Amino acid sequence: MGRPIKKKFFGNLITPYQNQATGGRTGVGGEGITTLLVTNTATNSGYSTTTSVTWVASAPQIAGGVAASGTAEVTYVGGTGRIQTLTVSNAGTGYTTTGSLALTFTPSSAGTAATFVATTSTTRQNAIAFISYLTTGSSAVNSGDILKQEASKRYLVQNSQGQGQCKLVAAATLAAGEMNIIATDANGSTYFVKKLTARKAVVVQSTVSTAFLVGDGVSTGWTLDAPSGTIVSIRDTV
Repeated sequence: MGRPIKKKFFGNLITPYQNQATGGRTGVGGEGITTLLVTNTATNSGYSTTTSVTWVASAPQIAGGVAASGTAEVTYVGGTGRIQTLTVSNAGTGYTTTGSLALTFTPSSAGTAATFVATTSTTRQNAIAFISYLTTGSSAVNSGDILKQEASKRYLVQNSQGQGQCKLVAAATLAAGEMNIIATDANGSTYFVKKLTARKAVVVQSTVSTAFLVGDGVSTGWTLDAPSGTIVSIRDTV
């Protein structure tokens, strides 16, 4: 099948690499929670000042991700315990948005919950961008992780609907069990990747922006960095 693709391009190596509780690799792509800023330090209330307060974030969007967790600093003010600072102990993996992020605090009593603004990491490892439709899924899903290259055109992938084998095809509409990889040239024109090896991609022209820089059905170099000349980019920028 040609030289296999290095695992570092698959995106399943995002920190934390090890789950301290159970062991084993936990990174599945997406991002981790790096900071949490409390926005109502003067008005949240009801938190214990005598017991360590911990928090756990809601589940990440990418299946198999690890929920972020950490601790909270509580100060006794105005007759009640108020959370002043949230510290991230485990950034987690698999987050693609913080729009619906929720935190569970333990312990706390009746009062006004702390509100916060979350920031995710911006230094996530670039990975191969793809769209996949699992045989056990209900639709084509954008983004995810390639877990293993099993043949020149077949991959074990994971997306938000689960895991499964998918065949690489050069088509916009996917059937169950299929996936596509989108390449972009320096003009912004896009291609379907028909075949991918460690250094080369055979591409099929898809959408043109000004002009295609790579011919239809041609083998060309690829990168996870910005495209340059006839070298196309197939990076996931989620």
